[in-house]
Amino acid sequence: MRRALLIGMGVLVGFLACRTTQPPGTENREPLDDAAQRETVQNVPSEPPGPAGPITEPDAGIPPQPR
Repeated sequence: MRRALLIGMGVLVGFLACRTTQPPGTENREPLDDAAQRETVQNVPSEPPGPAGPITEPDAGIPPQPR
């Protein structure tokens, strides 16, 4: 009896957890912008990020470890 109750509660909780939170009719809405529209300007810089060489200073205030 206890096993049947636990299985029933699990099915109920699973059903409630898998329900959508979107309001009704959301799947039929049109997008705000045209999906084929492209950006005309590239916003990514052309130079690579990060330092030009290896980091020789301790990182985040961690003292250097003896070798």
